[in-house]
Amino acid sequence: MHNSPMTAPYPPIQITFAPAWWHAHYGMIFSENILNDPIARTEMEREQRRLLYDRFGDVGLGERDPQPHPCVDGAYGHRFMAALWGCDITYALDHAPSAIALDHPEDRMPRLSMPDVAQSALVRKFHQDAVTLTRRYGHCDTSVNIGGPLNNAVSVFGEAILAACASDPQLADAVLMAMARLCLWVDDELVHAGVAAGVTRPVGTIGNCPVCMISPGTYQRVVLPVDQWYRNHYEAFSIHHCGVFHPYRFVYQALRPNHLDIGFGSDLRLIRAAYPDTNLSLEIQARILRGAALAELDVAIDALMTAAAPMDKITHLWVAEAGPDVTDDVVRHLITWPLRRTSPPTSQPT
Repeated sequence: MHNSPMTAPYPPIQITFAPAWWHAHYGMIFSENILNDPIARTEMEREQRRLLYDRFGDVGLGERDPQPHPCVDGAYGHRFMAALWGCDITYALDHAPSAIALDHPEDRMPRLSMPDVAQSALVRKFHQDAVTLTRRYGHCDTSVNIGGPLNNAVSVFGEAILAACASDPQLADAVLMAMARLCLWVDDELVHAGVAAGVTRPVGTIGNCPVCMISPGTYQRVVLPVDQWYRNHYEAFSIHHCGVFHPYRFVYQALRPNHLDIGFGSDLRLIRAAYPDTNLSLEIQARILRGAALAELDVAIDALMTAAAPMDKITHLWVAEAGPDVTDDVVRHLITWPLRRTSPPTSQPT
């Protein structure tokens, strides 16, 4: 994540750039060979921060002399958990890795059991990469994008798990609980086991990207009990929901979230009314940046901020995976937005 330093009294706007952006502008490739080499991917990410400084340093992006940020989780992008369940991971020169769902899910789901993590080649590589990075740089980050039970089940079994949520809740519950147990195992034994970084486990995060494929009622009956089991292992909890959020605002209250990551297109007034004291971060979809007039962007951002007020309960706005069709002018305009606001919304909307 590349942050704007321009924070007070307005939340910053954060931007990440898609592999296609790096490929188009700098010829970077995201092949299996590079991403599976912990040193190569660390140095590529380090070079990205230097290039961002060359390009956007005047508005606070990047670093002139970036230090390495070695991270174990990189070879599989957001699909580490799918790989641990046995999914094949595919690579492209200008895209992040993706997982191929397992075949014959209807046969696999009823007899699903936890992977043999003790014999897992993926776990062995995790430990090997941690050692390699620590020897080279003196430290490494052992964070993993764990996702969440439903998120991982969709990656592993595709639409079959969604169908099971509606037609066979008992089967869906068993599959989702297996996913949740492996999430917790990874968090305990890999992320927070002190493999290479002395970290603790006070905060949990769940990614519920595919939840919009099921109704709030189905979520409440089938998925929520599993999410609650997972949530109860953490003192604080954050929910990432990159789809339209407001239809699920009440069913999520049972998870007692401390932070909500809200997808674009959500009715922020309804969400703020349901969560008056909860910190929010707000997505700006990269698609609306393509060919947009700069003045239109200001109007759109101001509308988001007004709806989600008060300001001190908005941590940041974020653009994920900006592609090569997002111009440099738009990037600069977004990053400098906090400097150009003169009358921020200060009260909570009714």
